[in-house]
Amino acid sequence: MDIQAEKLLLIEQLLRIRDVRVMEQVRELLKKESNPIVGYEADGRAITQHDFIKMIELSEKEYESKNYQTIEELEKESENW
Repeated sequence: MDIQAEKLLLIEQLLRIRDVRVMEQVRELLKKESNPIVGYEADGRAITQHDFIKMIELSEKEYESKNYQTIEELEKESENW
């Protein structure tokens, strides 16, 4: 079955749903599909694609404003730990 036929079949099934909870679950599933999980934080929290892009944009801004430490600076600082 091709993708268009699959979509039509799904639409027909959605039209027959009478339980609002099922519709909410479908909506949540579609929301996750448009913003998938792309990784996890060290503590196990999920990172979505949207959040990951925001993190990258923030990192680029910090780099452009020279708001970072070099490896050498970090190594020197770690000597005092």
